[in-house]
Amino acid sequence: MSRPETRDGRARTNTGALVEATRTMNVGIIGTGAVGRALAEGFRAVGHEHDVVLGSRNPETVEGTDAEVTTQRRAAERGDVVVLAVPARVVADVAADLRDALADKPVVDAANEYPSATSEPSLAAQVADATPDSSVVKAFNTIGANRMTDPVVDGERATMFLAGDEDALGTVGALARDLGFEPLVAGDLSAAAYLEDLARFWIHLSREYGRDIAFRLLQEG
Repeated sequence: MSRPETRDGRARTNTGALVEATRTMNVGIIGTGAVGRALAEGFRAVGHEHDVVLGSRNPETVEGTDAEVTTQRRAAERGDVVVLAVPARVVADVAADLRDALADKPVVDAANEYPSATSEPSLAAQVADATPDSSVVKAFNTIGANRMTDPVVDGERATMFLAGDEDALGTVGALARDLGFEPLVAGDLSAAAYLEDLARFWIHLSREYGRDIAFRLLQEG
C-alpha cells in the first residue's frame, strides 16, 4: 500500500513524519571507507542521479571509485546534505573542523562504536554539539555497507531508522527511500542512542548469520 502524500508531494512514513518527494540533491559524503563508497554508489545510481562528491583527507590517494573525490572541506561545502561516514573515534572532531561548512544543512551521522559505547551522550549528540547550526540525523548505521545499495532481503525492503532534527528528517528519509529502504522515524536526536545500540546488535548478529541480514519493522493495521 502506498503512503499518503501531503499537498506538496511529501510522503508520510509509518510514524507520520514527512519524507520529501524525490528530487536531485547535492550530497557530500565525508569518508571514503566502505560505507562512504557504498552510499556514493547508491546515490549516483538512482534514477534522477544525485550529484555526489566524496571527501577525503588525502583525495589524491583514493582509488577504486567512480565518484568525484575532493577534500573533506570542499565536499562539505558542496553538499546540500552532508553524510559523515568516518570512524566513531573522529566523527565529532571532523564535524567540529567543518562546522562552518556544515552550518544550516542536514548532517547525517552514520558512525558506530563496537562492542560498546565508549562515552555519553550518543555519537550523533556529540556531532550536534560540535555543529550547533546544523540539523543532525542519525541514519545509515543499522545495516552493513554490502547491503546499503541492495536493501531488499528475502523479498522484503529493510527499514532504515532515522532519529534527529525534525526539519532534516524529510530530506534524509528521501535519500533512504532512493536507496530502496523503507524509512522510519524513531524519534528526535535523543533516540539516536537506541539506533547506535541497534547497530551494535546488528554487528553481533552478523558474526553468526553473515552480513546479508537486515532489520524490518512490522506493524499490523
